[in-house]
Amino acid sequence: MFINKNKDAERLKQISNDNLEKNIPVSGIFRLTLSKISFEMLVINSDDTSVSRRFWNDNYLDFSLERWSNWSLEEGLYLDIGAHTGLYTMAALTANNKNRLLSIEPFPLNYHRIITNLRLNNLDNKNVKVLNCAVSDSNKVVKFDVRTPRSYLSKGGKINKQGEDIQAIKLDSLNFTGNNIDIKGIKIDAEGEDLKIILGAEKIIKKYKPKIIIECRKNNINEVLTFLSKLGYKNIYDADGNIFGSVKLAQFKEKADMKDIFFEFS
Repeated sequence: MFINKNKDAERLKQISNDNLEKNIPVSGIFRLTLSKISFEMLVINSDDTSVSRRFWNDNYLDFSLERWSNWSLEEGLYLDIGAHTGLYTMAALTANNKNRLLSIEPFPLNYHRIITNLRLNNLDNKNVKVLNCAVSDSNKVVKFDVRTPRSYLSKGGKINKQGEDIQAIKLDSLNFTGNNIDIKGIKIDAEGEDLKIILGAEKIIKKYKPKIIIECRKNNINEVLTFLSKLGYKNIYDADGNIFGSVKLAQFKEKADMKDIFFEFS
């Protein structure tokens, strides 16, 4: 059940869906249901489009989130890099209550929304660590630029030449050995920083061979494919069923410059 503060949105949805998503804000707690799990997410005046789009479209399909939630049925440690409001974090924690999560989000408002969504779902904070920082190929201070100021929970923020100073970390600099649990999955959505992130995670990728989802860009997809292929990843594909090798460039839809690519070791 969706408790919607804006009754007009609930009423209008019943009679028409024509362009309402852009014009009628929705607010409340949305129960997001996947094939095997469900959990709740907060949205305020459509500030989280991952939620509001699902409200307007009952048939909304998300291959990436479904694949991630299926991967997460296997107990392990999962890394949600560029966590936004915690959609993938909630999915992995809900799929298996023994999972551990490292959720990293550089934008402070998103960071606090993740914590709110964790509380909303009564998820044990002993199983999740949320960091308010960026991820790159080294430990350093970077500029973080929020390019979409009209959105409170920006999805366009990225490491850039301008913006606010923020700490970036290298995943290989973190100590994962004390968890007594293997890294099973990594999701990366970092607005083009993805290549640097995996370069800075080479040691843990070699050691744990996790399943990986990366939102890749046209300008670095070949380098990402080549790097992970050299580390032994052979099952590389996208949501459309295309299979890629180390030198085959993914095909992008017209006007699209990014897409999710999935990497499995075998």
